[in-house]
Amino acid sequence: MAKIVRIFNLLAGCLMVALSINFIIEPAGLLTTGFDGVALALHHYNNVSIALNLFLLNIIVIAFASLVSKNHRDVIKTYLLPSILIPLFIFLTSFFTTKFTIELPEIMLTIIVGGVLCGYGYSMICKEGYSAGTIFLIEEMICHFTRLHTKIYTWVFDIIMLILASSIFEYKIILYSLMIIAITKYMIVRARVGINDSKMFYVITSKEHEVKNYIMHDLKYKLTVMDVKGGFSKKKNHIFLTVISSNDYYKLKEGIKVIDPNAFIAITSTYDVLNR
Repeated sequence: MAKIVRIFNLLAGCLMVALSINFIIEPAGLLTTGFDGVALALHHYNNVSIALNLFLLNIIVIAFASLVSKNHRDVIKTYLLPSILIPLFIFLTSFFTTKFTIELPEIMLTIIVGGVLCGYGYSMICKEGYSAGTIFLIEEMICHFTRLHTKIYTWVFDIIMLILASSIFEYKIILYSLMIIAITKYMIVRARVGINDSKMFYVITSKEHEVKNYIMHDLKYKLTVMDVKGGFSKKKNHIFLTVISSNDYYKLKEGIKVIDPNAFIAITSTYDVLNR
């Protein structure tokens, strides 16, 4: 049953992204974040299908990432299905755009609805352990090779995309698109793991060696080991304390559950981290 719900949420999220692009963002002549925005810009420039543009861009990025980072195939696989489904749903729903139109009275309402719908669609995908938006795959690869974990890379890409698109679109469209990008990115982070950049994990497990290796060697995070004693049982134990990027929230939580299904995990939001 859980697997069926997971697949349903994945399909619903991909469909939501497709609907927001076909019925709200594209008719208004706007752009959105990542390669979705590039596909829209190319569509306005060469009139090639948005679905085809996006599909080709996604496949190229996934193929390139597979070649340069063979040790991260598991991460890359999480992008594969959404990268196929979103262009597919964009293609299928495009046949209905001539019969059904959504006319919003103001441009600001178009920006808000389009950004929220697209962002929440992506968040539904991410909540089920998949990854959508291959621009985030590029960001993950850069973070891996540079050892510098930051969210600035996707923002740099989007700013460069908007600057280049300014030769095709009016400046008002560029500013409106920047607002959609900001709302979409906010919704992705907000719906996935909250508004904070980092999460603090407290873990008690009977498989300490395996969990420690997973955190330190697989996810490349440091941890602190604290000696504790149960208040009722008086049993001595260890607590693993680690602070991770919100991007790795799902990886760490589900990874620990795979290693030790009975592990105690407490997760809190952190608003700032100094001297990581």
